[in-house]
Amino acid sequence: MANTSLRSRFEVGEPLTQLLRQHRGRLEKSQADIARDAWLDESYVSRLFSGERTNPSRDALITLSVFGLELGLEDVDELLMAADYRPLVLPVNLR
Repeated sequence: MANTSLRSRFEVGEPLTQLLRQHRGRLEKSQADIARDAWLDESYVSRLFSGERTNPSRDALITLSVFGLELGLEDVDELLMAADYRPLVLPVNLR
């Protein structure tokens, strides 16, 4: 379930689509490769990167981040918060 108060508390600077594109830009992988590596449908991933789909499930976003985009924990949390989800690791001041 989305939690908009977390997003405002973290002041995430870029929307989800821009962050996804930014992380994809550092890889030499096609969207098809990213989708395959994350076990997600290629058209679903394409819609996320194009901005046509802006509300991925939390699980899909984590899978895409870790397996498709090969992101570390901080970057995964940044994407989760951009999508209005709780991060995997809460900062000390929110525990």
